Amino acid sequence: MVQKTGTIYKRMDNRIVLDGENEIRLFAIARNESLRLPYFLQYYKHLGVDRIFLIDNNSTDSTREIALSERNVHVFKIDEDFKHFWYWIEYFLKRYGNGKWCVVVDIDELLSYPYAESLSLRKLITWLDHHNFTALNAILLDMYSDKPLKEVQYQPGKDPIKICPFFDDRFLTVKRTFRDKKRWKTFEIYSCYGGMRQRVFGRINGRQWFLCLSKVPLFKYSEKTYLVEGQHAINGANMADIKGVVFHTKFLSDFIHEAKRESVREQHYRNGLEYKIYHSHLYDNPELILTDRRSKRFRDSKQLVQLGIMKASEDYLSYLNRNNRRFG
Repeated sequence: MVQKTGTIYKRMDNRIVLDGENEIRLFAIARNESLRLPYFLQYYKHLGVDRIFLIDNNSTDSTREIALSERNVHVFKIDEDFKHFWYWIEYFLKRYGNGKWCVVVDIDELLSYPYAESLSLRKLITWLDHHNFTALNAILLDMYSDKPLKEVQYQPGKDPIKICPFFDDRFLTVKRTFRDKKRWKTFEIYSCYGGMRQRVFGRINGRQWFLCLSKVPLFKYSEKTYLVEGQHAINGANMADIKGVVFHTKFLSDFIHEAKRESVREQHYRNGLEYKIYHSHLYDNPELILTDRRSKRFRDSKQLVQLGIMKASEDYLSYLNRNNRRFG
């Protein structure tokens, strides 16, 4: 066992973690994610991630067994409140990600970037390194079905975007202040709000609330890097002039139970406020359908670039051409 800030991390595998200077490493926290985890592991392996560090937080299903069945996946078990999750991520980044390109996402999040169909994650990082960029900004894009939420059934290992192919394309960007807990100073960045969750769940008891959709899922970690809780912002990094997305695959039928459970556990932000709002809406409307006339069906990353959700610079497009990739 290893200990940090009072937290006990129990190693669940005995696989050797080599230095792996050029490895792309992924860090994620999981709790009872046996439904989404098989595709998650498959997706990131195909994308180009070399090694995964999974922090298991009190799972009671087969999450650990699924993770341990895959090579280059390392599992650490933590038996404490989720409220401390930022310290877990920071500890593992410092120990296993220092100086490396890291992906930090939730199990219901799938990273993508402009013309990812034609460019590997490794080649994207080559371009980022060439321009001395050390982070990729992205928007959390909620994906959903046109069926009642309770009927959105999903089988492990399937592509969830095919089950939930719709998204919203209306967002608001505002300047926001975050606190850097390493430097104990504030910093300002532009953050994104809106989308389906604002449209469907954005009012409670007559009052409006806003959920940040900005994400920094990919960055080169150093001890000067500060990643905000929830990966909504980063300090001490040079942000790329392109923009990606993180497909958010939360809205399957199991979300109804999750909203109820997490509203009671109160271990997420502000004692589970977000989940209490979800649960309230779902309780009032058990036949809830998330689509409306503004919903768009996902085709490919080119569509998201055209809509302005993703961003691709001229130099990035030239790089794609030089690599003889078809993206038009």
